[in-house]
Amino acid sequence: MAKRSIEVPVDDAAYAALVEEAERTGLSVPELAGRVLSHDANRRRFLTAAQDFTEAWGPAFDEEFGRAAQPDGAAA
Repeated sequence: MAKRSIEVPVDDAAYAALVEEAERTGLSVPELAGRVLSHDANRRRFLTAAQDFTEAWGPAFDEEFGRAAQPDGAAA
């Protein structure tokens, strides 16, 4: 997998949190920041795909199986 470098400005509090987590996990700050960004980007891609799937197929699913009950017991 190709690695790319980017420069991302962060405030002092975010940088301090990255340093603390990097020290705790034994990673360098750039390595940890890369993992955090990759995780967030992948999560956003997954959620976008899930939303697209829900919009495309949700009505057909509801028609076939009925609407799911909401956690509080109210009808959806």
